Amino acid sequence: MLARENKALTVANIYLLRHGKVRGEAALYGHTDVAVDSSVDEDIIKQLTLLNLDIDVFYTSPLQRCAQLADKISQQYQRCAKSLAGLKEMNFGRYDGVAFDTLYQNSQVWQQLERFWINPAKHSLPHAEELTTFACRVINAWRLIVDDLLKKSPHSNILVVCHGGVIRMILAQLLNVDYRQAKWYTQLTIANGSLTTIEVNNGQCRVKNIAKPLVNGLYNKNSAVESNNELVDLLSLETDKITVGSV
Repeated sequence: MLARENKALTVANIYLLRHGKVRGEAALYGHTDVAVDSSVDEDIIKQLTLLNLDIDVFYTSPLQRCAQLADKISQQYQRCAKSLAGLKEMNFGRYDGVAFDTLYQNSQVWQQLERFWINPAKHSLPHAEELTTFACRVINAWRLIVDDLLKKSPHSNILVVCHGGVIRMILAQLLNVDYRQAKWYTQLTIANGSLTTIEVNNGQCRVKNIAKPLVNGLYNKNSAVESNNELVDLLSLETDKITVGSV
């Protein structure tokens, strides 16, 4: 069983864990239900164990790359993970799950992808979920998690296993960032197996750290500093005071 802290909680922490690297060729994996090798999950669990986090409640995207990891972790805490459809990754439509090597063969398709990467709010993919729709879905799921926390157990810690796009949308909400701006996608990386920590105190959320990779059970500070500084520049925030935002 994973170790648990004994100290009394005065505030709650919500940990956003991105799933491990998926099997298969490089592609936009949104609603495509691709798997992660069990060895990758086990490595994440091992690293997470060494952090000695006290976790009381577990949420997960229903897609197997998240759900399988969440189930394994929650079982070691003798808990069950709650699945929320709102935590699914964005649906990339016609190109969801199609290998980039295949899409690259068609120059018109590749140009569509390039326009989407530069400005996803302006250039949607065919039959894909609109960025605004995705944002609303994710924020509704986030509010459900926080509302449940505040009503039932305001001092509980929560682990949410989800996707890079989902974490990005939650951060945009908390940091008061316009998620439609292109720089939010080109200057912020949410790596596989990274952990974002949000502190909840009296209904206010404070982002403590963003997308820090887990290495040997510790935050790999050196690999996170540059991306965090870029984010701070983007948001015009001070590095050591990463903001308080509304739920």
